[in-house]
Amino acid sequence: MVKKNPLITVVIPTYNRAQFIARGIRSVIRQSTGRWRLLIIDDGSTDRTRSVVKRFLKDPRIRYVRLKKNRGVCYALNHALSLVKTPYFSQLDADDWYDRHTLKSCLKKMTRGGTSVGVVYGNDRVWKARKKGKIKYQSTKRKRQIRGKYDFITFHPMIYPRFYRTQALRRVGGWSTKVPQKGRFAEDRQILLKLAGHYRFKALHRNAYNRLKHKKNNSRIGNRHKYAKVTRYLYKSALKRWGNKFKARFKWVGGRLKVGRLIKK
Repeated sequence: MVKKNPLITVVIPTYNRAQFIARGIRSVIRQSTGRWRLLIIDDGSTDRTRSVVKRFLKDPRIRYVRLKKNRGVCYALNHALSLVKTPYFSQLDADDWYDRHTLKSCLKKMTRGGTSVGVVYGNDRVWKARKKGKIKYQSTKRKRQIRGKYDFITFHPMIYPRFYRTQALRRVGGWSTKVPQKGRFAEDRQILLKLAGHYRFKALHRNAYNRLKHKKNNSRIGNRHKYAKVTRYLYKSALKRWGNKFKARFKWVGGRLKVGRLIKK
């Protein structure tokens, strides 16, 4: 039997998520396609992350890289991008997990869309962490098709999974740390705004991702003002890059700063 080369690198950037990361790793191992590699970038964790990950490293498809100090998620993702050798790069947050057919479905959608497609995403389920490691289902977020960069500006929910064309990430220069908070917040919105200026996004219209809400989530309400500062900067920078044709009117949605509408200048 001819062994096929991997096409997808799943990247898990992590910082002190020892109690959650195993579920995500298992979800990658159980994928219905075997054409993947898993790259775990530990951004200087001080908990048991290394020992939890260690038991999975017998699988030659899994690689663990521990950074010496905590530099933030953008730095971790850029480090991953420098190591990725596959044509596709799929980000998986350390507390989340995939459905069984996620990678196969994303790969099919991406290849059928052609090189103008830079990102594939789907629907995501939201779960809440309970006591003793239990989780409870809360809702399913169904994501419509995003139609161009200005549509994405006013598209409020974040998209999951984020299945990228590796070449597209490199073309836009990866994730910048020269932004407010040095790339520790809103890395998802940052890279998507950069990609939206050059590539199409394609929706799967099927469940593909599972998100866990818990007390340690970086996006919790305690960080809302940090997110707001970064978000405002990212949106304004994107509009400027795109020709400065519109002005953003901001509003608060669910405790987060979003663009309510665009006003033509």
